Amino acid sequence: MSYNYRKEYAKWKRWKEQEERILKQMNMPKNKINELREFDWAQFNDERRFTRKQNITNDQYFALIPVNDKKEFKNINDILDSIEDEALYEYLKDEEPVLLTVVLLKIQGFSIKEISKLINMPISTIYRKIEKIKRNFR
Repeated sequence: MSYNYRKEYAKWKRWKEQEERILKQMNMPKNKINELREFDWAQFNDERRFTRKQNITNDQYFALIPVNDKKEFKNINDILDSIEDEALYEYLKDEEPVLLTVVLLKIQGFSIKEISKLINMPISTIYRKIEKIKRNFR
């Protein structure tokens, strides 16, 4: 749903005219009323600019996605327990723990550079280990 400028402007104008009527009844000076109108107009425009840039559809879409869809892996055993492919399970369970640690950290969202620093291993070695897994299970 997009921002409806005409509708919002009409609402603001009705509100502002009502406010100005009340201020005139209270004998407020005309220059103060004009200052207040300019200030409120600037506020209206700021709000309009902010609201027009918001994408309400995306916010609502992501609010409806259940959070429990993603399984969290806290350790290597969690990864092994979740594997349904028997061949992959057999391959990974016999593999070195460093490779499983790389897989765990990658699943948790770490970049290869961050993983390299965490486990003190060159980036090229990590890429080779990942390629080895991919090659064996294409």
